[in-house]
Amino acid sequence: MTADDSLAPPRSLYIHLPFCRRRCAYCDFAISISGPDLQDRYLDSLLEELHFVSRTSAAAAPLQTVHLGGGTPSLLGTERLARLMEAVAAGFSMEDGCEVALEANPEEVSPAAAREWARLGITRASLGIQSLSDPTLRWLGRGHDAELGLSALGWLRESDIPQVSCDLIFAIPGQSTGTFLNGLDRVLRFEPDHLSCYELTLEPGTTTRRLVDRGRARPVAEAVALEQLRSARARLLAAGLTRYEVSNYSRPGCQSRHNLNYWRGGTYLALGAGSHGFLGGAAASALGLPAGRARGVRYWHFRDAATYVRVLGQGSSGIRDSEQLEDSQIGLERLALGLRLTEGVEVAEAQLLAASRRLAAHGWLVVEGERVRATPEGMEILDRLTLELIAA
Repeated sequence: MTADDSLAPPRSLYIHLPFCRRRCAYCDFAISISGPDLQDRYLDSLLEELHFVSRTSAAAAPLQTVHLGGGTPSLLGTERLARLMEAVAAGFSMEDGCEVALEANPEEVSPAAAREWARLGITRASLGIQSLSDPTLRWLGRGHDAELGLSALGWLRESDIPQVSCDLIFAIPGQSTGTFLNGLDRVLRFEPDHLSCYELTLEPGTTTRRLVDRGRARPVAEAVALEQLRSARARLLAAGLTRYEVSNYSRPGCQSRHNLNYWRGGTYLALGAGSHGFLGGAAASALGLPAGRARGVRYWHFRDAATYVRVLGQGSSGIRDSEQLEDSQIGLERLALGLRLTEGVEVAEAQLLAASRRLAAHGWLVVEGERVRATPEGMEILDRLTLELIAA
């Protein structure tokens, strides 16, 4: 599969804020458990990188989305977040209605914090509830209980932040279908604008994976995971939230525009330790990355926060390495990501369309002209379908 158009200048900005109070048992993200001193030094380094990037032609296009991810961005406190948002506003132009999203954990949410985030220009808060079962939360290593999770959701709903999203995890060992659905129903009473419903992934090196590997926890059977997925989908639809991506549901107009840009194969700038960006060749060259004749360039930063601070202090950009992507690679990535969306993806190659029609005969895909999308049944085996198409 080949990319059929030039990669546009980036209109999305991802900023990684890696700090957490603790590492959750299932987490393999680039995070740092550290105190205020490293947080202050990290913010200084991040603002230095931001200043450099914002002065290049890679930042010429007005931003449509800004996403503060982590880690736990809300852990930085309002003063540090204010410094960051002021620097973003000073360094980048932003379109009217720019989506500015902040990830938060219930421990950092309060009525006062929610008011301050709204004042800083946050237009979308994403709350990591994950479960409303206290035993399950303890098993996951979360720092809050069910009551605080619901209180935090209520405070965000009562604030001036226009859109509120929350995350829940299903297929967790020891959490029954009834317990999971009870938690989902309790969340839906707050009428969130968006809900991400993820199946637990037992990532290598995590505590949850070790517990399962050592026989101290039993993985959820595939039939039970499917039951939870299908029941959640039905409840979410009944509550007015439509599935637009394999794990994401929203009310009309409340999709995550930042994540949609990822899934549609768009370009984006990235700042901070552990962050990954994707740019067209011209924008990548503006950041000093080798682009050659490649259509696209992926780049990534040093993963460790302290290392990121150190190399910035030595005059580095903080970027550890990059990869030049040819048209065929970009096309395959767009296929894999686009199939995650209920809108599907455009497929031009005759061979891929023929393979898609074969899978459509089984009820897993729908082919309409050159657009291919997965059915609800296809979404349940999406990895398999994607591999079959890539191999076509």
